[in-house]
Amino acid sequence: MNKVIKLHLHDRYPELGKGPVPVEPYISTAYYDKEQARIFKKTWLHVGRVEEIPAAGDYFVKDLEACEASIIVVRDKQGAINAMHNVCSHRMNQIVYEKRGQARKFFCKFHGWAYDLQGNLTGVPEEGSFFDLDKCDHGLSRVACEVWQGFIFINLDPAPELSLAQFLQPMFGDIEGYPFDKITTGFQWTTVVNCNWKLALDAFQEAYHVAYVHGHSIADAIDTAEDGAMPPLDALCGQFHRRLSIAGNPRSVYGNPNAVTAGGAEASKAIADSAVKKPIAAAALRAGMGAASYHFRKEDLPKGMNWTGHENWLFDINVVFPDFYLSLRPNYFQAYNFRPISQGKTLLEARVYYPEMKTAGGRFYLEYMKVALRDVLLEDLSTLERTQSAVQTGVKKEMILQDYELLVRHGAHVVDRIVNEETKA
Repeated sequence: MNKVIKLHLHDRYPELGKGPVPVEPYISTAYYDKEQARIFKKTWLHVGRVEEIPAAGDYFVKDLEACEASIIVVRDKQGAINAMHNVCSHRMNQIVYEKRGQARKFFCKFHGWAYDLQGNLTGVPEEGSFFDLDKCDHGLSRVACEVWQGFIFINLDPAPELSLAQFLQPMFGDIEGYPFDKITTGFQWTTVVNCNWKLALDAFQEAYHVAYVHGHSIADAIDTAEDGAMPPLDALCGQFHRRLSIAGNPRSVYGNPNAVTAGGAEASKAIADSAVKKPIAAAALRAGMGAASYHFRKEDLPKGMNWTGHENWLFDINVVFPDFYLSLRPNYFQAYNFRPISQGKTLLEARVYYPEMKTAGGRFYLEYMKVALRDVLLEDLSTLERTQSAVQTGVKKEMILQDYELLVRHGAHVVDRIVNEETKA
């Protein structure tokens, strides 16, 4: 069995340095104001999946406090997905009050102005009373909207410097083809955390904390080095984004997600120890085997996943700049957003997707995983507000990072580079 080998990740990225990282960006309101202007109002932001709006007229509204915007995302009659500001051209009322729904047209509830699913102004009550009104000039204000692998992204800049493909493909082009469209059942949690968005995201892009924060839940599911440490298999850093690959303990249910779809030897490994140590987990795995509506093997996954080829590979963390955490596994994926509400407040939207389960046993397995993942998430959240309170004291000016916290360092580096780069003339 392959053991995890300790690496020297920082040596590959000398431009990031190895010194302490300032904590001022986690507590400064002035710094956050620059993040709003130079990152969130200029960058591609994940807002949902195409399955949320399958039919013409289906829509949802995304309130983006970091962008000071409310955005309508809607599928039109031609099947295209459009995004536009939720602001009427007449007297600035919000067009849509509901968070999601279905419409043939959008009607302003203030004065009845009507807009089609592409945002064009199509109807104005008492139109003749206006002065030289040209409806073509007064549609809803569009924002850039593109789709990657079924994920909907918007950019408040109507003419972004980079297309979504140009933004994503240098780092994530080799994971295209993951069967997102087959993995559409799941669950979600939404909460507000009283901490800076970067601090929240940082807690999810390293495994150094697992033995301590998750000591009673999933620590035994992560593969270890000879000395018991939990180093990652590898890490990759790009211009904006970053990736981390983690190995699992195949003799645990959580650490061997392929067991439920592969069955056989994979399942035997996971059940052997779990039957004694975690009998409910073992029972859930037994019940769920063969229940998934879609089965795929590790070797069928895109070449960019498990890029080290480790036999005990568990998952890859993909951090899409600025705030989208996408964890891809052999049989399910997690899609988390850490979206700022203010300098010290973050909206966490956590979604987990599985293949549809065909049997009651499969549903039991999903319920078990739902509880397990909920508990892990609560453990992660347990430190964040305390950390923010400690940072706010100003007693410490810098944080010290070790080699396997490379993604934390890279995230701070990218944000700081963009926040402080000279504005183009």
